[in-house]
Amino acid sequence: MIKIAIIGSGLAGISTALLLKDQADITLFEKARGVSGRMSTRMAEPYLFDHGAQYFTVRTDAFRSFVHPLLDAGVIARWNANYVELDRNKIIKYKDWAKEEPRYVGVPKMNSVNKYLARNLKIKVNTKIKKLEKGSTWSLLDDEGNKYSEFDWVITAIPPRQVTELLPDSFKYHEDIKKIEMYPSFSLMLGFKKELNIDFDAAKIINSNVSWISIDSRKPFRNNYFALIAQSSAEYAAQNIRRDKTHVIEYLIQETSDVLSQDLKSAVHKNIHGWLYANAVDQGKNVEFFDIDEKLAVCGDWCCGGRVEGAFLSAYNLAKIFREHYF
Repeated sequence: MIKIAIIGSGLAGISTALLLKDQADITLFEKARGVSGRMSTRMAEPYLFDHGAQYFTVRTDAFRSFVHPLLDAGVIARWNANYVELDRNKIIKYKDWAKEEPRYVGVPKMNSVNKYLARNLKIKVNTKIKKLEKGSTWSLLDDEGNKYSEFDWVITAIPPRQVTELLPDSFKYHEDIKKIEMYPSFSLMLGFKKELNIDFDAAKIINSNVSWISIDSRKPFRNNYFALIAQSSAEYAAQNIRRDKTHVIEYLIQETSDVLSQDLKSAVHKNIHGWLYANAVDQGKNVEFFDIDEKLAVCGDWCCGGRVEGAFLSAYNLAKIFREHYF
C-alpha cells in the first residue's frame, strides 16, 4: 500500500483522505492545534463564533451522498434563517431560507463537521511542514526540525501562496498556481449580555466595508448567549490586513453599528480574526493539479468554485484521478 502525506486538514484534505483511505496509508499534517480549516469555530465562553464559513449548500449528487450520513448522525442541521440583503442599512431583499434551497451548519458548531469526519484518520496537529525533500520517496520537515519520511505522494490542501512556497519549482503546475491571487478577510466576533433587537438572522451587505452579518447564536442547537459575526469586505481587508488589531476592531464595530442602526459598543466580548487567504480573486472551476511524474498533487476549495462544496469536489475529483491513473 502506498503512503500519502496530506498537508492541511480542512474539508479538502480530510475528504481526500477519506476517499483514498482504502487504497493508501495516509497521514495528514496540520499546523493548527485541531482540524477544520475555514470551517472553524472560535470559542470564548460562553460564546461560540463560526468565524470562517457561515453555512454551506449542497448542489451536486456527489456532495449530497457525502453529506447525507452527516445529517443522519446529527452533525449538521438545516439553518432556516431569516435572510436579508442590505444596501448599507436599508433592506432591499428578504428571503425565508425555510422556503429556499437548504443551507446547512455544523452542530453544535461549524468545526464539529471536520472533527467528526476526521475521527478515524491519522493526523499530526501542531505540525507545520516547512520543507519537502525528494529522494526515492518524499520526506517532510516541520518547523521544529522533525522529519517524516518515505511518502510516495504528497498532496497539499492549503492556500495557493502556501502551495508555491512549499512545493518545488519542478512541480508541473507551480507557475500556474503562483498566478492565483487570494483576497483577505476579517471576521469580527461580538458577544453580548442581552439579545439585541435585530429582525434578521443573516445579511449580505453592499456599499459598506462590512459584507456579511450573522447572528450565530440563532443557528440550530446553539446556546442562548447572543453572538454576532460581522465579516469585512475584501477591499477593506486588503487595505488593512496588517493594521493594528485594536484599530480594526473599533472601526468594524462602528461600521457594523451603522449598518444595524444601533450601538454595538456594549459588547462584552470583542475579538477579530484576519484570514490572509479567504477567497481566490478568480475561483477555479474544477481545476486539477495532479503531477504523476513528481508524485505531487493539490486540492482546495479555491480549485473548484470556492465554497464548502467546492472543497469536497476538489478532493472528489482528485481521488477520481488517482483511481483512474494511479491505483
